[in-house]
Amino acid sequence: MLILTLKKLPKNLTFHKPVLLQSACHFLAVKPGGLYIDATLGGGSHAAEIIRLGGKVLGLDQDPEAISACPDLDQLTKVHANFIHLAEVARQYHWSPVSGILFDLGISSHQVDTASRGFSFQKSGLLDMRMDPGLPHTAATLVNQLSVNQLASLFKDFGEIPMAKPLAVKIVAARPLATTEQLAAVTGKWSRQAFQALRIAVNDELGAIQTVLPQAHQLLASAGRLVVISFHSLEDRLVKHQFAAWQQAGQGRVITPDPVGPDLAEITANSRSKSAKLRAYEKN
Repeated sequence: MLILTLKKLPKNLTFHKPVLLQSACHFLAVKPGGLYIDATLGGGSHAAEIIRLGGKVLGLDQDPEAISACPDLDQLTKVHANFIHLAEVARQYHWSPVSGILFDLGISSHQVDTASRGFSFQKSGLLDMRMDPGLPHTAATLVNQLSVNQLASLFKDFGEIPMAKPLAVKIVAARPLATTEQLAAVTGKWSRQAFQALRIAVNDELGAIQTVLPQAHQLLASAGRLVVISFHSLEDRLVKHQFAAWQQAGQGRVITPDPVGPDLAEITANSRSKSAKLRAYEKN
């Protein structure tokens, strides 16, 4: 399937490097004057492109730093909210039915590059990992309070780590752990997967996807489109199965039989885009 070339971004949209920017807007099929929702606003790059193509955007983000960093754009309404409250926010702003909804899941460039947020095993910081600083539990809470079996389940289910139980034993033996450096020293070659698992658990990322997809479907107008960009198999599997279920029930059609990924030029420009998968669906 054709993957469109990434265009150069305005200089003020640097908070987060957008992935599959043109492909996302292509599958949204942006209509002039149409209402759109960017449920993961970030620095506003996707929203800005939707607006450039003539759409009006309601943008949500649970990270207040993202809301602050996103420039004020004509035809953009910014809301600090977790997308699990999508239907409520849309109702509050009288934003329905909508022509398209976009989800760019996972972590932003800013979040992973800001050491103090605690997302990266390659940077020194406190074990936080909360996308919304108002969340009650940090990664340190989980690392230091969960039992061996609970940690093992977390690493197996969310990190797909084959040595989950031995790794959990090592972590419990090394407690208390307060920093990313301390945890990475224990997790070693499994650091990337372990940090991913903790981040997913802290932010209830998979639960949020399952909660919001039915809300998004309800908000779509007839022929409205839902586009989701995911970055690991756990997210992608949930989206794939939900789209297939709607299609089987006769509620719409899957536009992307196979997920769309970045082209070589985008991967070269932004190595973090390599694992991105885009799926699109159109409601009847």
